[in-house]
Amino acid sequence: MKTIALKERTFVLLNELKRRAKKDSFDELVLELVIKKEGVADSMFGSLRGKTKAFTQKERKELWTDEYR
Repeated sequence: MKTIALKERTFVLLNELKRRAKKDSFDELVLELVIKKEGVADSMFGSLRGKTKAFTQKERKELWTDEYR
């Protein structure tokens, strides 16, 4: 865990955003803000975990033939 220094006005604004966004921590809020600002795809953070099914052996063989390597 790290500590960062904020001016009082910045803290008040972040605290209000945290309340409106119904976040439990400043970490959650800042992470969401950075992801939105940088346009990072949710899938890069494991958002699809548990929502997709695993490939079958047959599907893997079809995907990884020499033609696609």
